[in-house]
Amino acid sequence: MIGDRRVIGIIPARAGSRRMIGKNTRTLAGRPMIGWTLAAARASQVLDRIVVSSDDPAVLDLAAEMGCPAPFVRPAVLSGPEASVIDAVEHALGEVGGVWDYVVLLQPTSPLRRATDIDAAVALAEESGAPAVVSVSPLSKPAGFHVQMQVGGRLQPPPDTLADTFVVNGAVYVARPDRLSQERSFRPEGALGYVMPVERGWDVDTADEFAACEARLRADSDSRAT
Repeated sequence: MIGDRRVIGIIPARAGSRRMIGKNTRTLAGRPMIGWTLAAARASQVLDRIVVSSDDPAVLDLAAEMGCPAPFVRPAVLSGPEASVIDAVEHALGEVGGVWDYVVLLQPTSPLRRATDIDAAVALAEESGAPAVVSVSPLSKPAGFHVQMQVGGRLQPPPDTLADTFVVNGAVYVARPDRLSQERSFRPEGALGYVMPVERGWDVDTADEFAACEARLRADSDSRAT
């Protein structure tokens, strides 16, 4: 809790996946991938409650083992490939009840995000009064490495605005529940970006990204051990 503010964290983890089956529970550097998000959420200083929304029994079991037992099973109508994460968040809020000043969406496909990122994003929302805060990362290569390709393959420098371009990395979304309900978006007018380093903003959706993320986590673990 920040002062008298109440903050709920929601981790959406449906069973289906178009590109990598079972990715949420697949072992990643020694723990299930969703375990990294659960650990970050539990280490957060601002989350008053953590709710896992899933239709997957394996995910629900893992959540319970890590001290975050799910209060419901996500219905099938909200668990298909076309299901909206906004619908899943609103369903979770309805099931849990209560009055919340902020809802924080933490996708398990961002295992490199830290508890400090969660806390800083919520603090930014609180201090700024913004209706939402979305985590972003700089481009993986500086603007000078980018080019425009013209007709015939001719290369031109990138537009000047590229230096101010960031990537929405999917790691942390913070919103005021009333604005989320009204606009059905974590990026309403007035939303702010919370900047994370590129190396903490990876979004894992493919086997190659999974392998690269695992190597990164193991390297970080080795560096802390030495």
